[in-house]
Amino acid sequence: MRPSESARNSVANLVRLGESLLREDSNARLDAELLIAHVLGCDRVAVYRDAEKKVSPHHEQAFCELVSLRSSGRPIAQIIGIQEFWSLPFVVDENVLIPRPETELLVDLGLAHLRSLDAPVIADMGTGSGAIAVAISHERPDATILAVERSIAALAIAQRNCARHARSPIYLVRGNWLAGLRNYQFDLIIANPPYVASGDALINTTSIRFEPKEALLSGLDGLEAIRELVAGAGQALKSGGMLAVEHGYNQAMHVRTLFQQHGFCDIVTERDLAGHERATSGRITGS
Repeated sequence: MRPSESARNSVANLVRLGESLLREDSNARLDAELLIAHVLGCDRVAVYRDAEKKVSPHHEQAFCELVSLRSSGRPIAQIIGIQEFWSLPFVVDENVLIPRPETELLVDLGLAHLRSLDAPVIADMGTGSGAIAVAISHERPDATILAVERSIAALAIAQRNCARHARSPIYLVRGNWLAGLRNYQFDLIIANPPYVASGDALINTTSIRFEPKEALLSGLDGLEAIRELVAGAGQALKSGGMLAVEHGYNQAMHVRTLFQQHGFCDIVTERDLAGHERATSGRITGS
């Protein structure tokens, strides 16, 4: 039997219900608001403005199903299909790593290097959703960017984000790191590569278990991809060109050593907002 209009739940009641069901989540209220907004096809302002608006049984059921997904640990960004990065809404799904706030530090690092360069040529290695490439494109419309990714499914997501937000040419290339790019010379190679050790318990006990393993795991010590990037970047960089990579909070010393071993100078590690050593860069003085 279909409930009467007066018996239906209001937006506010469903938000309270979602917050209660997600009480183990530190962002329970926010997540409940985002989920109801997604179901109703509105923004969070409308959730407050129309708090007493009645919700149809269909929308109520859809909301409860999404709350159940969230309570299982699935990231909110995957559920609603959007994650903000660099103040832009990026399409995401289970095929790409969800862009994280600390990766904006990596973008800052790359942009600082490009400040004195005109029409720079940039490679974003393992682009995933395309977040880094698009963020740089947004700030440097004069740049030419190659965004490299080996996953066809991830490239499809990156294509959507580039089409929506890019302000400079971004060429999506299917490939494995620097392989196939030997004829190019870049001013900047930037990457947020996999850096989780294969035996790390976090891969099965936190929300990252819902993200693609190939975008997270990198050998026994988590440094396999970074080793490959650092070893090959020197030949692909112009003189004075920079390599910048994100890495784990406890990997900075090892990454700096790799940079030194492969002839990089001006090696710098930057800390994220939590105080963790998160991104390392270095320059090549000859190529």
